[in-house]
Amino acid sequence: MNDILLLAILTYLVMIVFGRLVNKYLHIPWMFTVMVFSIILSSFGFFKATFEGEIFQFLSRAGMLFFLFTIGVDLDLEKIRAMGKQIVLGDIIITLGEGFALGLFFFFAFPEFVSHSFLVALVAGIAFGTVGEVALLAVLKEFGLEKSRFGQLALGIGIFDDIFEMLALAAIITLTRLNPGEGVPTASISPIMQVLLVIGALVAATWLMALASRFVRGWLEKVEEHSFLIPALIFLIILSFFYFSSLVVDNLGVIAAIFSGIAVQKFMPEVQVQRYKKQIYFMGSLFLGPFFFLSLGSRISFDSILTYPFLILAMILITLLIRITISFLFFRKLVGNRQSLVLGVGLCNKFSTSVISENLLFTSGLMAAPLYSAIMATFILLKPIVLGIFSRYLALIRDQVD
Repeated sequence: MNDILLLAILTYLVMIVFGRLVNKYLHIPWMFTVMVFSIILSSFGFFKATFEGEIFQFLSRAGMLFFLFTIGVDLDLEKIRAMGKQIVLGDIIITLGEGFALGLFFFFAFPEFVSHSFLVALVAGIAFGTVGEVALLAVLKEFGLEKSRFGQLALGIGIFDDIFEMLALAAIITLTRLNPGEGVPTASISPIMQVLLVIGALVAATWLMALASRFVRGWLEKVEEHSFLIPALIFLIILSFFYFSSLVVDNLGVIAAIFSGIAVQKFMPEVQVQRYKKQIYFMGSLFLGPFFFLSLGSRISFDSILTYPFLILAMILITLLIRITISFLFFRKLVGNRQSLVLGVGLCNKFSTSVISENLLFTSGLMAAPLYSAIMATFILLKPIVLGIFSRYLALIRDQVD
């Protein structure tokens, strides 16, 4: 316990000092500083026993689940439903195009890293291909373009990507259930049905809570501001979703976490959600979140990064080439040539629930350590490259954006 507390103290110091600086000047989330800090610790063998201990593993998993819960709370399904067909179709083409290209590269160049399975390689590629819209929003807000057609297009694609992220998580969980002993997927219908049934139950439970809100929302709106009832009810919903999903398939907690966030958003009155949002985010991001990002970094092999620099470089080039090209071809008539190219650069911004998808592939034995390390290193390296170029060229076209 003393080691856990010392690790937490050092981590928060790193977040306060370095996390604030990279967030302010590079628009990079503080999570990256925690991951880099964890890589440094593991490379020198510091806190090795702590990282492998049960307490840290519990806190790490809780951090992952609450982090996903906060994403569910913010997921605007109405906005996704109302999006134009061009945004939806464009995002599908971009994500699947990049995912397929990366899948082919993983499978033919490094088949041993994906269990010699094209399906694993494809899912890993698609999971990597999703957009991190939070950092995009920060940059667009800085230039006052978040409500422009260009800004709404970029953010709309990022929001619709949340659907892809949930599908990728569901596919990975299914893969881990197909043949968990050997780690290589084989044909079996029972595990697939188990996953689909649990996901169906989560959807049904969320829908029923949305219906039930009509009868209880008026009463909940009258609950006093400082009452324990609302936060207790929120935690009851979260833990119930976690528990019942884990009874059948343990890893489905990651899907349950997102749906619990959606359920809270639909069941609770908007005024109560907004009232407790800061506390929810404190719990999910700042209290437990650092332990999850520490665990991500601790699994990255620095030796693998040094051994396979070509793998990282290739992933960066494939991402930039595919996304910028498709964005130009698909959106140039909508926003013009220059804006479509800049949009393509912005859509190369990564790091969202995709890190959890890749982590699940690795911990389940379907992905080898070198590929996992390369993917995480690419996330880290792409962020300043993409946001730097995006900010620079956004400043140049700012007056042309409507």
